[in-house]
Amino acid sequence: MANGTTIFISAAEASGDEHAARLIQAIRRRLPDARVVGVAGPRMAQAGCEVLADLIAKASMLGGPFLRTGYYLKTVRRLQRAIRDIRPDLLIPVDSPALNWHLAGAARKVGAAVFYYIAPQVWAWAPWRVRKLARLADQVACILPFEERYLCDRGVNAVYVGNPLFDALPPRPQQPPDLAEAWAHGSWRVAMLPGSREGEIRGHVPALLAVAEMIRRRWPAAQCTFTVYTEAAGELTSRLSRGAEVDIAVGRTHEVMAGSHFAVTKSGTVTLELAHFGVPMVVFHRTSWLLGLLRHLLGNWAVSTESFSLVNILAGRKIVPELMPWHGNIDALKAMVREVMDDYGYLFEVRRQLIELTDPLRVAPPASASDNAAALALRLINGS
Repeated sequence: MANGTTIFISAAEASGDEHAARLIQAIRRRLPDARVVGVAGPRMAQAGCEVLADLIAKASMLGGPFLRTGYYLKTVRRLQRAIRDIRPDLLIPVDSPALNWHLAGAARKVGAAVFYYIAPQVWAWAPWRVRKLARLADQVACILPFEERYLCDRGVNAVYVGNPLFDALPPRPQQPPDLAEAWAHGSWRVAMLPGSREGEIRGHVPALLAVAEMIRRRWPAAQCTFTVYTEAAGELTSRLSRGAEVDIAVGRTHEVMAGSHFAVTKSGTVTLELAHFGVPMVVFHRTSWLLGLLRHLLGNWAVSTESFSLVNILAGRKIVPELMPWHGNIDALKAMVREVMDDYGYLFEVRRQLIELTDPLRVAPPASASDNAAALALRLINGS
């Protein structure tokens, strides 16, 4: 491999920034002199990426990276020009197809190989997009086992590398929280997970407050803990509580999960984290009426999965109850939580199923999902 290799990497979400940072570190262990440049957040910058744009910081200010169409279009054009000027050997888009497919097209025009890391969820909605993914990417690294077969069957050069989320998760406790004691005495420890974005927090916290009040009335010894990642998110959660007595844990999400008997959570990768710790859960996510209308009008042609929770999608069946799409019916959420917490046998069975589901997602040490992806990326650079 020649010196002077340039890799352009692009992540537009906080989770992508974290996964991409570990990928950069794995690449640098193999190719220490490579130049890494692109769309990066603080973790990628710390790993040695030259930052051309930080859409993660912008997302925290605007409520979403592309909330302003003018900003989005201007940024895309600037990054496309940068790709033409830099002429990288390899482009690594990380999820976020709204941005990254534009950049992949620009990379194709300058002859760069495209290694898509963390496949867009074309299997969940708008499945016709898989044809575009096949045209844009030389190879796709999948982080969910079923994605490899799904994409390969549709003409995409896809490989399952393991799930990078599990590279960083701490091990579950040898002695998990005692479900029998919690159920018998009402001494529940319940994790409440509203999400990380401002819009998610505003959409979910009022419902979670109502659920927490219901739990404490039914089981006075119960403790409900809201977990958030940043001080700003904690302050927003506190303001939305409107004087209610709320336990808020900032930056201790995994610690809270590991010590919880049960969780009420928004959807997303957080459900896989809870599953790793064997925490039974109810999943909900506030969505617009547009999604429900789209599902009603277009059916599986537009939204091709029966479940929306990653845990249920990965299992191929409903392990955990979900309210998705959820349009704000708090009574329905409270009823679902109460029903699940009352079902002693279900709680034990779902814990077992969640652990069995997530254990295979962790790559056996000393390797990791990031190492596997880095090896594939370097093969593309070498043309092998």
